[in-house]
Amino acid sequence: MYRTVSLLVYAFGLAAFLGLFVLWVRQRRLTRPQLTGWIYPAVFLTSAAWFALNLLTSDYLLLLAAACAFPPLLGKLFDVRAWPLLAASSLVVAAASVPFAAARAELSAAYCVLLGWACLSAMLRRPTGRSRGLLLLAAMAVVPAAMLAPSNWLSLAMRSLPLTLLMADSYTRRRFLFLDLFVKWGSYFVVSFAAVVTWFRIVPETLPLVPRALLLLPLVWAVPRVCRAIGGYLDRRLLGRPYTAAAAQRLFLEHLQKTTDEGELRAEAERVLAGIFGTQAAIAEDGTIQLDDRPDGRPVFSEDLELLRTLHEMYTFLQENRRLEALRRDFSLKALRAQINPHFLFNALNTVAGLIPSDPALAEQTVEKLAEVFRYTLKRSESEMAPLAEELDFLRAWLDVQQARFGPRLVVSIDAPAETLATRIPALALQTLVENAMKHGVARSLVQCEVRIRAERLGTSLRLTVSDSGPGPILPDSPDGHGLRNVRERLAGYYGGRARLEMTRDDKKGVTTAILEIPL
Repeated sequence: MYRTVSLLVYAFGLAAFLGLFVLWVRQRRLTRPQLTGWIYPAVFLTSAAWFALNLLTSDYLLLLAAACAFPPLLGKLFDVRAWPLLAASSLVVAAASVPFAAARAELSAAYCVLLGWACLSAMLRRPTGRSRGLLLLAAMAVVPAAMLAPSNWLSLAMRSLPLTLLMADSYTRRRFLFLDLFVKWGSYFVVSFAAVVTWFRIVPETLPLVPRALLLLPLVWAVPRVCRAIGGYLDRRLLGRPYTAAAAQRLFLEHLQKTTDEGELRAEAERVLAGIFGTQAAIAEDGTIQLDDRPDGRPVFSEDLELLRTLHEMYTFLQENRRLEALRRDFSLKALRAQINPHFLFNALNTVAGLIPSDPALAEQTVEKLAEVFRYTLKRSESEMAPLAEELDFLRAWLDVQQARFGPRLVVSIDAPAETLATRIPALALQTLVENAMKHGVARSLVQCEVRIRAERLGTSLRLTVSDSGPGPILPDSPDGHGLRNVRERLAGYYGGRARLEMTRDDKKGVTTAILEIPL
């Protein structure tokens, strides 16, 4: 039994520390600032060599010489001030272990002094948590006991101290970023080793090869599932992770895809990150994510950093996407203004020119209204959204100019309850619908044409309706013109699929209706 357990511990220690060194090298290439310095590779390679030596030999003095590497490493790990003296003393003891083999008891006592010095200095160097202090005291007790009282199990406990010291110190002081993988690998190794040993003990060797292979299939099926369940349990209980990496990425993407601009994207990302990592998150302008210390003191380990790196890449992609959408919307808005202003100005100036001889007062009023219209468009040149109240004031001035142009042929009614006036809508979107009604309704009508504008709240939406009693478009089934297509694209950019623009024609009533719905 002892032989099996010791082989298990030594083999796991060797495989784990070699794997951790490889992982450190890979992560170091990503220029992680947490991985600078030589203490990590020194701990990994020294521990791997220690367990390999225990697998190869049981020579006491050779193992004692190798163990002299741990007091300096322990001192460096805990930032002991007298570390150079501790390292020099350990080197002297290691060098004396081979030529002075007869002084085995004295060399053992010297090593115990060195280890005790390192442990006590670590405990006095800074405030020590209870679990770490107890572990250091246990190390100071186990090592002399194993050296003075021959016992296989005490010897195994002493030789496996690099594993326990590393795990306990790393978790309490947040020093060892790979503890999560370390614990998981250890659990998977134990499960797999126990399953294989159990299988060899249960299945008779006299059984033919084919039945033995068939009996191995349940083991092959069960071990990965048990390891996966253990990994999930460790994530939830020991490492405090409410989501798996895949679930966290899916949650992050689902919430961020609903945002409409960069500011909302950042606020929503910070909120979701706080739920994933259990602490406040802040995102800089360049997309860098900074996590605060967790309230319960839980560290951020390697898998957390890997997940954070993936979420950062997703965020920067979406951030760039939102910026491109904003530029496209801004271009669309300016293109819409460029389309409206020349046509409108040309028609308005012709109207004013025609009014000057016959009705100078009306011509003067029209020029004043025209000035209000262009003053508003200049005011809104850098703004994509505007309150409905301001849009309606602008629209009234714009319609007054049109009234001077069409005279009694144009009849306008506006119905906007007070609770709708503060709602922000895309700038000039409503004006585009009214202009469409003027173009296809009033301008083509030989009789009086009524244009109705109505705003109403419907639950969590605002509905804007523009209807006219004109003859309607010549080809009602044709694709939207530039103005309406522009509005549809802007709505898609602002609200995704939550907004709609619908054009209908009722030939029986002779009414063309445009309906614009946006979420509140």
